[in-house]
Amino acid sequence: MGTQDKLVIRSSPDEIKDKTKGVIVPLWKNLRTRLTWQHWAILSLLLLGGVGGTATLLLFNWSKSSNCPAVFWPLASASTRFYCAQLEANTRTVDGLLKAINLVTALPPDHPLRAEMNPLVEQWAEDIFNLAEKDFQAGNIEKAIATVKKIPQDVSVAKLVDEQIQKWRDTWKKGEEIFVQLEEHLRQSHWNHSFRLAVDLLNLDNQYWATTKYNEAIAKINLAQVESAKLDKAYAIFNTGGISNWIQTIIEANKIGSESYAYQEAQRLVKDAEEKIRNYAQGLIDNKNWPDLKNLVALMPEKTSMTADVGDWSSLADAGIDGTTGTTDSIKAAILSAQQIAPERPLYTLAQDLIGRWNLELKDLEKLEIAQKLAIGGAIKDLQAAIKKAQEILSGHPRYNEAQGEINRWVAQIQVIEDKPFLDQARESALPGDIDSLKSAINTANKIGPNRALYSEAQRDVGNWWGQIQRIEDQPILDQAQALANVKDYSTAIETARRIGSGRTLYYEARNNVRQWRRQLNAQQDLQQAGQLAQSKLPDNLIRAIGIARNIPRATDAGMEKGEAIDRWSFQLLALATDQGNNGNYTEAIRLAENIPSESSAYSSARSQIEIWRRILDPTPPAPVPEAPPESLPETPPAAANEGI
Repeated sequence: MGTQDKLVIRSSPDEIKDKTKGVIVPLWKNLRTRLTWQHWAILSLLLLGGVGGTATLLLFNWSKSSNCPAVFWPLASASTRFYCAQLEANTRTVDGLLKAINLVTALPPDHPLRAEMNPLVEQWAEDIFNLAEKDFQAGNIEKAIATVKKIPQDVSVAKLVDEQIQKWRDTWKKGEEIFVQLEEHLRQSHWNHSFRLAVDLLNLDNQYWATTKYNEAIAKINLAQVESAKLDKAYAIFNTGGISNWIQTIIEANKIGSESYAYQEAQRLVKDAEEKIRNYAQGLIDNKNWPDLKNLVALMPEKTSMTADVGDWSSLADAGIDGTTGTTDSIKAAILSAQQIAPERPLYTLAQDLIGRWNLELKDLEKLEIAQKLAIGGAIKDLQAAIKKAQEILSGHPRYNEAQGEINRWVAQIQVIEDKPFLDQARESALPGDIDSLKSAINTANKIGPNRALYSEAQRDVGNWWGQIQRIEDQPILDQAQALANVKDYSTAIETARRIGSGRTLYYEARNNVRQWRRQLNAQQDLQQAGQLAQSKLPDNLIRAIGIARNIPRATDAGMEKGEAIDRWSFQLLALATDQGNNGNYTEAIRLAENIPSESSAYSSARSQIEIWRRILDPTPPAPVPEAPPESLPETPPAAANEGI
């Protein structure tokens, strides 16, 4: 189809729409667009004359107060219909244009005025089409479709209705698809894709999608970016970890409203944080850490999806704290708190288990109180009755361990009552302190068997009495050994003391004495060895003798003698060194003299001789020591310094 065959549809009486709608324009259309209905009436008068002309002339004299609504149309003249149709068409509304068409098309097809009116009918149908287009451009597609469907089928533009409706639906579907994709990308935080899709809305042949929906898309993108930044903050807090941060994550994520594209992701983050908190709370519950569970309840925000859980935690924490207190009143309070957890709640089973245990504990408490009252008398029969009552509290019961502790205490009291006479008798028997009395006391005390309350105390006394017996038996041996040591017969003293065996009371005392006597004996032997070396009067033997003597401990008898021997041997060594010096062998003289120890009386003379021999070997005078500069001298006068010392 050529360009000249495309329809130019008027969107209003005074404007021509773009040539894209595909309607064939009649040859008279361009002229018609420049003429009003009055011009058409004059033209009809000139061409038709007769009845048509008369009817046309009537149009020049219509009254503004026409009575068209009151006309009885079956009897109305053609000129009246024409006149009223033109009035309806002038309203420029769909209903008016349809009424105008219906008034004209009611005339028979062969009516003289139909040829004159048919072009107007076509125009009015096109005007309806254009009004529908305006509705479509304004975003009212269903209204536009409903409007074009009202166009009569016998007009030319009716042929384009189905095609135009399909174009509108395609355009609308494309816009909706773009919007769906845009929203999906927004949920994924794909900002670039979202902006490109928003720009695609501008390319649609629809003002509503290119303006209103485009602006809406941009607003959604901007909002999504803002909300995404909030969500990033919430994620950062969540990843930090810790109960306070998980709670803060919920607070921050819940700031993102349900209209936000980040809402679903925010809610997923909220659920993740809530799961962390639930796991943390479950850990506290498993460990029966009721105080920390109560603290967690205090930290939780007031409005969350976990309100029911928090309420259960609060009830369970209160119950646990009261139940731990362990009094009758507190246990009853614990039961009341645990009963606040409803049957459909996850913690209901645990609460019922605790309630059952606390009810059992109340019964055990009653039994334990009765047993404690029975034991007050203190007699064996009272204590036995108390034990029998406490034994009704079975293993696995809440108060079982406490009951066993009381039973053990009362059993110990009975054993003390039964065994105290044996221990008193044994102690009385041990008073004389001789071996026979002590052995008799031991035999009596041993009647108190193991696992009895007084057994440890009796065994301590038995140990003391055995110690006394061993001391009586071993003291003469230790005294004999000490007497031998006093006369410096250390070897015999050591052999005598060794007769006191390991595990005996005096064993450690004897072992310490043996250690001291062994040191005395070793010191004597060392001094004898040094004396034997020195007898040769050879220089190196004298040096070795002096070295051995110097290592003898002073706290020994030999240590008191070593000083005289070292002086004697040092003077002998100095004499040998002097002989070497007189013979000109100064290096050897110095070597010998340097081995004279500082504690020797010959030490001072030896050092003087060493200096003389060194000057002979090296006559170069030493360099003078420079005086200290004035500024380095101490500020304190010598007199003051001496006073300070």
